[in-house]
Formats: sequence, C-alpha cells, structure tokens
Amino acid sequence: MAAGWRMAPCAGWRTILCAFVGMVFCAGPALAQPAGPQRLDQADRVGTLMAIAPGRLQVRLKNTGDLWVVAAAPGATVEVNGTAAREMLMPKQFVECSVDLDDFGKVTQPIAKVIFPGGGTPGVVGNASGIADPKAKRSPGKRPAGTYLVSGFIKSVDGDEITVQVGRDRFEIPVAADAELEVATASLAVAGVGDEVELEGEYLQKGQLIASSIKVTLTNPLMPPPAKGKGRRPVATP
Repeated sequence: MAAGWRMAPCAGWRTILCAFVGMVFCAGPALAQPAGPQRLDQADRVGTLMAIAPGRLQVRLKNTGDLWVVAAAPGATVEVNGTAAREMLMPKQFVECSVDLDDFGKVTQPIAKVIFPGGGTPGVVGNASGIADPKAKRSPGKRPAGTYLVSGFIKSVDGDEITVQVGRDRFEIPVAADAELEVATASLAVAGVGDEVELEGEYLQKGQLIASSIKVTLTNPLMPPPAKGKGRRPVATP
C-alpha cells in the first residue's frame, strides 16, 4: 500500500460499500420518478366538447374515446369560431362590420358580413378611399366618405337595420338578408356541448391536459344566451 493510506482493509471496503449502497439507494427514487411533461400526441389533438365549467373543459378524444379535463395554460391561445343565428342581432351585442359611408356619414348600402368577437373596444377605423370629390360638402365633424370598420355595441334593431353606437357617433346599418354572421372570439363562454375541439399542450398524467392552444369550432349557429335561470350548461366533473 502506498504511503499516506492509513485506513484498515476492512474499514476501507466498508466505506466503499457504504458509498456504493448509498449511490444505489439515492439513485433509486430518482429512477422511479415519473417522466417530465409529455406533449399531447398529434393523433389525440381532436375531440368533442362534453362539458364546460369556469377555467376548464371536459373533452372526449376522437382517437381513443378517453375523457380529458383541459385547463388553459397562462398565455394560451384560445379561438372559438363558427356562425351566429340572425337572433344574435340584438341590443347589447358587440359587433364588428365594414361599412361604406358617404360624405354625410351615412351608410350607403347593406353590409354582407357581421362579426361577433365577444367584446372589444368601440371604434371606427379605415380610410377615405371612397372620396370622389375632395371639395364635396359634408356635415361638420363627419369623416370623409370611404370604407370603415365599425366596432361597437348594437343600440337598437329595426327590422334588418341595426344601430351601432360608437361614442357620440351613431351608425344606422342595414344588414343584407343573406349576410354572413361570423363568430370569431377568444371567449370559451360561447362554446357548447358537442362542439369540435382541437388541442395542443402538455400533461404529467394522462387525462389532465394543460393546453397551450384551444381551438373550438361551433357545431350549431350561436344563439342569444338563455334568460337567467334557464338552460344552464353542463358542468365538468372533477
């Protein structure tokens, strides 16, 4: 034995054995730990919405038939798309639509599309590309003639005409009988049982997904919310 070694043979082997056993026992639990977050397989990303509750969804995967509880991760992308019934053209609904205004701020023709974004900031944005004569007379404070995107709450409805209030401006907008009524929102509150869901995300345990992306396609046209105390949505089970 080289000079400087002072331990007895038995003690030395005992020390080495203890270190080895310690390594095994310390490593054992680590090896037994569950794997880290797993990405949801591509084949399992499409399902049917079975129930909805604040902050979570219950989805049946089309590929396996398994039920998953889905919660949106912070910063998740949420999209709900579909169509709306004509009954959605009602007071207090927030809408977006492109309108053509004349020199007096009046809508010149029925619109062909109305979008229901589920909320937003009222406003009027656009350009004056429709101006024919820069010297055309118009009411003081009115915008130049042109095409504008109007966003705001429906103030009233008179037949096929909706009145949208944006600040002090009031736009009387005729809606074509065959106009497209589109739902394009980030609010899951309008989703319902039977809607198709496309998911992306991670899980630690199968059946419980933290979603980074939730895309819902409405199966039926969106209808106005039921009166209070009527028609509650199914609640997800724990």
